[in-house]
Amino acid sequence: MRVAIVTSQLGKRSETFVTRHIESLNQGNNVVLYKIDQGYSGDIKPSYKISDNWWNRLPGQFASVFKLLHLLIHNDINIPEHSERKKIAEFLGENNVDIILAEYGKLGCMIQPVAEELNLPLFTYFRGHDASTMLKSWHVKYSYKKLIHKMNGVFAVSPHLLDNLKRVGVTWKQAHVIPSGTDTQEFYPDIKDPKLFLSVGRFVPKKAPDITIKAFAIVNKKHPDTKLIMIGDGPLLDNCKLLAKSLNVYESINFTGSLQHNAISEYMSRSSIFLLHSVTDANGNTEGFPSVIQEAMASGCAIISTNHGGIPYFVDHQKTGLLSDEYNIEKFTENVLDLMDNTELVRELGKRARDYAMEHFEYRKLYNKVELVMRESVKENGCKL
Repeated sequence: MRVAIVTSQLGKRSETFVTRHIESLNQGNNVVLYKIDQGYSGDIKPSYKISDNWWNRLPGQFASVFKLLHLLIHNDINIPEHSERKKIAEFLGENNVDIILAEYGKLGCMIQPVAEELNLPLFTYFRGHDASTMLKSWHVKYSYKKLIHKMNGVFAVSPHLLDNLKRVGVTWKQAHVIPSGTDTQEFYPDIKDPKLFLSVGRFVPKKAPDITIKAFAIVNKKHPDTKLIMIGDGPLLDNCKLLAKSLNVYESINFTGSLQHNAISEYMSRSSIFLLHSVTDANGNTEGFPSVIQEAMASGCAIISTNHGGIPYFVDHQKTGLLSDEYNIEKFTENVLDLMDNTELVRELGKRARDYAMEHFEYRKLYNKVELVMRESVKENGCKL
């Protein structure tokens, strides 16, 4: 079986799960369709860069007219024009592709006509914003309702994403909830520092880093020897640094910026408590199930997070972590303070989190599930395995 993986931004640092699909899913026997190269440095695969439709280079008003016409004719504004679809089909044929896996719903819709023309099975993977904030766009809902049911099926990292899609009338032939997973051999516990907290994620509204800082400031006042590592960058970073200074905790927080995976795993291995206050932002954007929580659990961290998105489906309150409602800074802070007063509970939560991750988030096990589903579709389609 040979898989074509469709992604928008090849090598995007915040999408390590896509890079791992390219390199490790199906034992790496994959080719890649992409739109932008963000500096991919992994194993070289046969790849094709999908050209942007020419009308997207027109002034906004004129481009909108062509997009609308394209939507009415093809059911999606991003489907490549005819000559580009022909080139994509030739690439897939030359590389003996048996099945297509699109990362994110919009890319599944974009490639659907090519898959249909070549009679190739097609699955799309929903991961977060593509089944939350994007559903506010009428043309996205229109495309999903017109095209998703024509695919062989969908994957989602969390059940709540499928619920979101159902609510707007999207249907499918089959659906499978399979988290992105993590490498439990790369992320594992080491000697833990009971005073070290960690938070990893882009500084964007749906991660609410300001709430994490405010909560830590209260904890740090009672426990001045505590330290917080905040890994990531983004538009809210500068304001968060100013907030930390105003709360007199800047010297207790290490803003590292964006780091490579191996550096993140080292911090996680030593941290006792992982903090992430995920929320639904003003645009309706939500998490799927954050990869960093899966990594932190594999690293034996006690999880402090929120009843948001896919988190409560996988983080068991009082067994592998402590959860609070979104924007409830008082309860979020209380959860942290409870752990500071109970080191044995921290240890137990971390151990159970590691055990759960080994069983449910080890990416090799999850990839076997994805591959089994895809192989069955390839077999039904009469292609060689």
